[in-house]
Amino acid sequence: MDIISQFNHFVEENFNKFLKNYFFHSNYWYKTSSINNYISFFNDLDYFNYNFIVNIIKTYFEYIDNVFFHSSYRKQFCESKGFYQRTILTLFGEVTYKRRYYYDKKYNDRFFFTDLFLNLPKRKYFDPFICSEICNESSMYSYSKAGRIVSSKIGKCINNLVYISRASSRNIVMNFQIIDDTFQERDLKRIERLYIMLDEKFVGSQFNDGKDHMIKAAVTFENSELAYKYKRKPNSMNRYKLIGSHTCASVDDNLLQDVLNYIYYNYDVDYLKELNFMGDCALWIKNFPKSKWFKFDNDIKVNFSMDGFHFSQALKNLTTNEHNDVYQALYEYVLHNDKQGFENICNDFKNMFPFREDTIIAKRDYILNNWNERQLYQNYPYLKCSMESHISHIFADLFTSRPKAYSQKGIRQLLKLRLLKVNNYDIKQKYLESLEYKSRNSNYSNNEIYSSKEKSYYYLDSKLSLYTKPIDNFINFIF
Repeated sequence: MDIISQFNHFVEENFNKFLKNYFFHSNYWYKTSSINNYISFFNDLDYFNYNFIVNIIKTYFEYIDNVFFHSSYRKQFCESKGFYQRTILTLFGEVTYKRRYYYDKKYNDRFFFTDLFLNLPKRKYFDPFICSEICNESSMYSYSKAGRIVSSKIGKCINNLVYISRASSRNIVMNFQIIDDTFQERDLKRIERLYIMLDEKFVGSQFNDGKDHMIKAAVTFENSELAYKYKRKPNSMNRYKLIGSHTCASVDDNLLQDVLNYIYYNYDVDYLKELNFMGDCALWIKNFPKSKWFKFDNDIKVNFSMDGFHFSQALKNLTTNEHNDVYQALYEYVLHNDKQGFENICNDFKNMFPFREDTIIAKRDYILNNWNERQLYQNYPYLKCSMESHISHIFADLFTSRPKAYSQKGIRQLLKLRLLKVNNYDIKQKYLESLEYKSRNSNYSNNEIYSSKEKSYYYLDSKLSLYTKPIDNFINFIF
């Protein structure tokens, strides 16, 4: 029986059984009412769809092996060592199929042809699409939730009992070989002014002598534009969005290199006239723009300014909510660049509340030490820093919204994944590309066969097409 006849027989047998059950054997003569009539029909339909698709996949996988088994190359060079069964979990459900184990006398190589042709990883239960979905969801949610979300997409629509554990999700993410495409050639943008916002986030650690991981982050963008102007409250602010934004982050103190690489490979640095750095004036942030590498030429201006959020926060901590009049007075002194007046008011306020002396002095000195940086920010209306919001949405949402701790290896990988998501990469596509990259660069002995001129090895007597990218065989079939 050929493959078409097999499918016809399978469809006819199963579909006729389903149809007869509901179109011939059910009782529709009497006026009755029961929700079980509805439930049973859809449960059986769900079960039929599930079995139908799983059997198609199983039949196709076994067909691949049978065609190769009867090919001229196999008969001449390969000896079959018997059948072995394998089970994988796909988005359509769990598939169990048989395939032969071969010994190639010509290349002294042992292999399962079906697994080789589809480039399925050895001894892996989850198929590439499941893994890509897990990686995509893990860039937004915890491992446990990512497992639950992907589990709900698998197999049956109604009675789905698949469960992907937190440990399985983590193992899949940790085995994702993320390809860095920073150095890919692309058309360089010609922009005169760039903005770089800087901040850090501390994340709980494991096996790190009790020290939290410090994520240093930078958001580079070209400009900002008004997104919408909607006054829900009298003091509501207009909403702006960043144009051409890109996020870099590192736990290994590689942020400077990452930001420089991004600028070099995306912008014509000879055309740049101005770099504007913004942040909370922490020591590492103030020193960041001082790097000589940002002096792309002698005429470029490199500025650093103190963002509005941290300035307002320091001023509010100094005065508290009970003394809004003092807050407004100090704000006016800063706005009009009256440093001495600002200092005098702070000293008088300190004398009025000696029990808050340490806080008042600390916040006063913070603003005075960064006076020029604040003046630069407020005097140039095109400077807009929203880094605190980025830290909250990009890093805090995933890493610190719930009490968790990460190993050095774990946070590095999850940070890479998170950056792919916020920089609008297709993580699922990236995962599938990584499998092809791994296949091409593997030292596995079958690479010699793939590169061999004798392509009849996987030319299956003209019944299966000749593919040069093995993972595409699996992808094309599933789609």
